[in-house]
Amino acid sequence: MKAKQLNYKKTMIAAALFSCYAISGQAVGQKLTLEQRMEMLEAQLLATQQKLQAYEDKEQAQAASARADSAASGSPAGSAAYAASAPSAGSVTAGVPATSASSVARTASAAPAEPLELSPDTLKQISKYVQDDTGFKYSGYFRSGWASTTNGGPKSWGVGSLGRFGNEYDGWYNLSLKKRAWREGDKSIWANVQFEGDLGLTQSNESFEKGMSGGGMGKLSKLYVEGNGLLPFAPEASVWIGKHTLPQYEIQLLDWKSNRTLSGAGIGIENWSMPVGSLSMALTRNDIDNYSTVCAAGSSTCSDTTQVNVNIAEVRYKNLPITDNVTLELGAKYAFANQTDEQKEAQADNDYYKVKSSWLGQAILRHPLLNGTNELTLQVADNSLASQFMSISSANPDFDYNSSYYGIHSDGIGWRLVSQGEFYLSDKIIMAHALVYGRGHDLYSTYTGAHTDFETARAVIRPSWIWSRTMQTALELGYFNQQNRANNLSFDESGYKVTLAQVFKVDTSILNSRPEIRLYTTYLKALENEIDSTTFNDGKDYQISFGVQAEVVF
Repeated sequence: MKAKQLNYKKTMIAAALFSCYAISGQAVGQKLTLEQRMEMLEAQLLATQQKLQAYEDKEQAQAASARADSAASGSPAGSAAYAASAPSAGSVTAGVPATSASSVARTASAAPAEPLELSPDTLKQISKYVQDDTGFKYSGYFRSGWASTTNGGPKSWGVGSLGRFGNEYDGWYNLSLKKRAWREGDKSIWANVQFEGDLGLTQSNESFEKGMSGGGMGKLSKLYVEGNGLLPFAPEASVWIGKHTLPQYEIQLLDWKSNRTLSGAGIGIENWSMPVGSLSMALTRNDIDNYSTVCAAGSSTCSDTTQVNVNIAEVRYKNLPITDNVTLELGAKYAFANQTDEQKEAQADNDYYKVKSSWLGQAILRHPLLNGTNELTLQVADNSLASQFMSISSANPDFDYNSSYYGIHSDGIGWRLVSQGEFYLSDKIIMAHALVYGRGHDLYSTYTGAHTDFETARAVIRPSWIWSRTMQTALELGYFNQQNRANNLSFDESGYKVTLAQVFKVDTSILNSRPEIRLYTTYLKALENEIDSTTFNDGKDYQISFGVQAEVVF
């Protein structure tokens, strides 16, 4: 009897799946909307639930009748009698309702039932199916907030050295959209676009500070086609063509990237499986505006520039196992100019700055640390890529300065060691950190000029007390000290920051959980300012600010 009951239920489930499949096929054939597909699917599930309930009611009634007969006759209920009364698998299959939209609706409305309840796992599977079926995905990020000080409007300083917590007052967003254009088996082609922009958040009628003139959506930072499973020799890899780059690696507490490559357009392959690890490569275009030597460095009013074609080749070899929990990544990139004869002649006559090729090599060690994770990065570079290592407010390893190129580069070398991560000191205390030490020789600085040597040390830690999964009290402490030496002169800059914040979160991780809302107050102090000559309102060397900030990933 139990075997027949099991077979009957299996048949009912198979019939339901067959009906859902038929509905899906009919929906595709009739090109129904997503809402119509979901209505048909819900109606079929409800009808199947009603049939199962009717069967269980009948089974209970037959069992009760058998017990009554047994009590009256004094003999046990016969399994043969039950088997004769139970519906066969064939009769159930014959009774499956038609899968047209009208017949499903009639079946569902014939006998009212309780609302259909689906488990969270089932809902997730349906959501994933719908997203995959429609072939459309979107994601994004933004931060925004309000802030003031005890003496006028707030001013950021040394975010890339002292930390971003309570030290960023602008608003930033990006929105990524992707739509599948074609799919056949495991092969697919996707169209990708990303918008991003930066607002000062100081006035009601302000345009985006970065991007298209007058605001709008800001700038179009990505526009590319992505193909998956297209390469016979690497079916697991993805290839892309257009305005895109290999992934950026962010030092989150300092708000700059340890590795990134700006791109006008390019071509790349990612996650090509090797016998050990995986390989990613890209060739991107990043033209620059080369300034005349008569222009002041970084001048926004000098228009005597010439656009030079620059291309950047990059390779990364990832996930090399060192131990069970430790992996190594090796990477290199090379930026080189493709100049016209006229541009070469103008540079030889010292009318324009000489655009020099630049290279960068890196090794990244990723490993666990005290119930957390840590990432240790060593980078070595020359010329303009190395010059960025000494930037105080940001330290992205870019070939140019906001698409501009100027200064005398002397084939100098720079290096830096970066550690970032988070770990739990106890069940109630978590701490994130970002530590940087770097040195360089014979490099160009936008502040202290050519042939600059530098040494920099930066430390930011953020311990947080965990009140609950959604509430923390955080203390961020930042300190940096840097010295530039040029023309037998030394330029010193140093400062510290203290931020106290009450943080509303969605999980305990500092680096990996968003959304996050922070109520904070910050004390920012410049000890020395001989490099960038920064001061706060009224010429003060400190600032006390307070505010609220929201940061969301979706």
